[in-house]
Amino acid sequence: MALPRILINEDSLVDQRRLLDEFGRAHFECESLCVARRAEFEAALTRFAPELIISDYYLGDFDGLTVLDAARARRPGTPVIILTNALNEETAVECMRRGAADYVLKSRLPSIVPTVIAQLERIKAARERARLRLEHEQLFQLTPNLFCISNPEGLLQDVNPAWTARLGYSREELIDRKLEDFIQPDDVSLFEPWWKRLLAANSATTNGTGRSPLSSECECRLVHRDGSHRHILWNATAFATDGRVFAYGHDVTERKRVEAALRESEARFRAMADSAPVLMWVADPELRFTYFNRPWLDFTGNILEHEVKSGWTQGVHPDDLYRCLEVLRSSNQTQQPFRMIFRLRRHDGAYRWILDYGMPRFDEHGGFLGYIGSCIDITEQHEAESALTQRAVKQTALVNFSSFALARHPFTTLLFGAVRTVGETLGVEISQVLALSTEHDHLTLVASADPEGDADQIGQVCSAASPAMRVGRVLLLPDDADDFPGAATLARKGIRTGLAVMIGSNEKPYGLLTAATAQARDLSGDSASFLQSIANILSTVHARTLAEEALAESEQKFLQSQKMEAVGLLAGGVAHDFNNLLTAVRCYAEILSDDLAEQAPAAQPKVAEILKATARASALTRQLLAFSRKQVVQPEVLDLNNVISDISEILRSLLSENIVFEFIPGASPATIRADRGQLEQVIINLAINARDAMPVGGRLTLRTAGRTITQGDEETRDLAAGSYVELAVSDTGVGMSPEIQAHLFEPFFTTKPKGRGTGLGLATCAVILKNAGGTIRCTSRLGEGTTFNVLLPEVHETEYQMESFEDDTPLGRSENILLVEDDESVRAVTESILRSLGYQVHSEPGGAEALALCLSDNAPRFDLLFTDIVMPYIGGHELAERLCALRPGLRVLFMSGYVDDPVILQAVQESRMPFLEKPFNRTTLAKKLREAIEGR
Repeated sequence: MALPRILINEDSLVDQRRLLDEFGRAHFECESLCVARRAEFEAALTRFAPELIISDYYLGDFDGLTVLDAARARRPGTPVIILTNALNEETAVECMRRGAADYVLKSRLPSIVPTVIAQLERIKAARERARLRLEHEQLFQLTPNLFCISNPEGLLQDVNPAWTARLGYSREELIDRKLEDFIQPDDVSLFEPWWKRLLAANSATTNGTGRSPLSSECECRLVHRDGSHRHILWNATAFATDGRVFAYGHDVTERKRVEAALRESEARFRAMADSAPVLMWVADPELRFTYFNRPWLDFTGNILEHEVKSGWTQGVHPDDLYRCLEVLRSSNQTQQPFRMIFRLRRHDGAYRWILDYGMPRFDEHGGFLGYIGSCIDITEQHEAESALTQRAVKQTALVNFSSFALARHPFTTLLFGAVRTVGETLGVEISQVLALSTEHDHLTLVASADPEGDADQIGQVCSAASPAMRVGRVLLLPDDADDFPGAATLARKGIRTGLAVMIGSNEKPYGLLTAATAQARDLSGDSASFLQSIANILSTVHARTLAEEALAESEQKFLQSQKMEAVGLLAGGVAHDFNNLLTAVRCYAEILSDDLAEQAPAAQPKVAEILKATARASALTRQLLAFSRKQVVQPEVLDLNNVISDISEILRSLLSENIVFEFIPGASPATIRADRGQLEQVIINLAINARDAMPVGGRLTLRTAGRTITQGDEETRDLAAGSYVELAVSDTGVGMSPEIQAHLFEPFFTTKPKGRGTGLGLATCAVILKNAGGTIRCTSRLGEGTTFNVLLPEVHETEYQMESFEDDTPLGRSENILLVEDDESVRAVTESILRSLGYQVHSEPGGAEALALCLSDNAPRFDLLFTDIVMPYIGGHELAERLCALRPGLRVLFMSGYVDDPVILQAVQESRMPFLEKPFNRTTLAKKLREAIEGR
């Protein structure tokens, strides 16, 4: 708060000091300025702007009267206190007349502070009165409502501008007119008595303020200058001191219109609310319920007078009432919408679930009016949602227990976890696991949800086992009381409802999982499914435990298979390089044979032996590729007799010296369609198995014959009717039992000692034959040997062409061939053969070089790309795609000793990709070239 500014006009420094000391002793704080000369004083009036002046009367160049004149002229209203040693009466009167606020003798200087304070308070009070007068005047002028003052005779003495704004009359038209002159005639009877009471109050006893005790209201209509009416609510006070009446008129025309509209709206609302299909209510800001619609009253069976205020709470379920009221209270504090669900008693006494939406109500100015609410009966929906919630709880519990089971806890720990989960989720008092005895004649308690309470019963026989327990169906109590385990004991404990499901399978049952409660509940739906799911998890873990030994054995077989796969990968690599060598050897041997035909005929037998050796080596590489499963499967029409004859030397080399090998071909050709490599793999595998079955020697016989399969043949029901070629592979070995024969074609099944077999041979044979449209059967007896019968569909003789030994090699027609081969020896001999066949040849050692050649400016036009598939950097397949994109119409012939790309392998097998398998001879190469060039 700012300190008062006091100007001290005193030419005596001693008196200045005395005055300031008095201020200090009185603890009077102010902002003071001391001056001594007239010029300083006049300058300070403007610059310092004092709120109070203390001046000596006798000054050097002027006196106190001059000070008063200057202060009145320059700072009107600023009090001046004259300070002097002596002042006669005439001078004192003159000072007061000139405007001095007071004077103080210097001999009585201690009284200066109270005088100063009194003058400052007077200034403050005067300023406050001036402010109030100004505010009252502004209020009178600016108030939008009517304000007037009348004399005791009732004539208007003053009116504010609102009269003109509200009623259209000018001030001149209103002054000295009676107020009742402007009242609508129909309302004069209301106004005149009220106005007369006000005038009569002038003579009434006042309450000491000069104002009569009568201050009342009157509502009437005033006539507008244009003839219309305005509703005015008057409030007036009569003052007994001067007889004037102060009247204040509030224009309520709009309010009356709104009230009428509101009454109409309320009537419409009640009509709509009573016909609405929902329960509705209205509450005020204090949460006093003031209205309920007809559907609410019909629902509860109560009258409106009973429900209003807080009577409706008597129908709310006791368990929901506190929560319901808390929602109302907190929402009312924040004036926010709310949603709550509670149970409300219906007229028949049944509690129904109610969904209540409450919306806050506000007037046009944002004032809070309370709430309006609508309620719907959601009992059916709530029950359905509750069922879904319970189902979700069960599913969560099931997921958690599944995770617990996956952690591979001991089975006993898992059983206790299961009964705890069942007890907590289903809310039952009893949940147990009962183990079935080995003899399946009694049940033993092995786990309970309350292990401490049932500790003395764990391990005890609880019940005899009934046959119904082992058929896998859910047992319900009390429906299945005769079969339910321990039903009599449970009944003595007051248990009324129960469930029991089997753990394990019908073939290998473990026991029962039970849940029981004293409540009368329906446990036949989701609860039964949940219990069954828990039992299924236990069954799975139990089966897993039983299967662990078998799994360990399977793991050993898998490790063996992995080792064999590694060997197979090595075999594939060896076969690839070996085929390149064989291609060079075989082709050079053919060239050598042609060159020596006339010059050295005696050397021809030696060359023929080279060709035979390469043929045997080629068959060996096919077996290697078949073993590594990287062989190119190319079904062709074959004579099974010829295939067996071709590999008979290999078969003999696989057998022991004490085993006699015999091949008895059928009388007619055994023509079939199959992949030669895979067919040879089947024959060799059967021969090796026969060898292992004759450790002390014996006889291995291969016999071919034709066979007709008819519809309905039980032995060959998986084959279509028709003609078949049958290969019988018989040995005189130890034979097999029926139990072993039942698993003979299962993967990883073997009877050989560890390290001697993978258990995949016969399974692979069965798959190969099935893909070729055939099958394999086994007949064996212990001590009497074994016969495997292979059946393959016969191909008509016209489809089979015997291999021609005449030289029918087709020659080229000077076509330009691009040869791409990374093996130098294969590339050289192939180029030589191609030139001898009449082709123009350009050879490259890799895909990158071939691609660069074709992209060069002077690249020749090629009729055929003859490329190896397996090459570094750019393989043959990628090279063909890129060159065919550059030169549409370019023919392609692929060659390879093996193919490891499954996509390319599939394309070759489906004959969608022209392919020549290494090692090849001159005639095969020539035929494949013509087929590729001519697009056959």
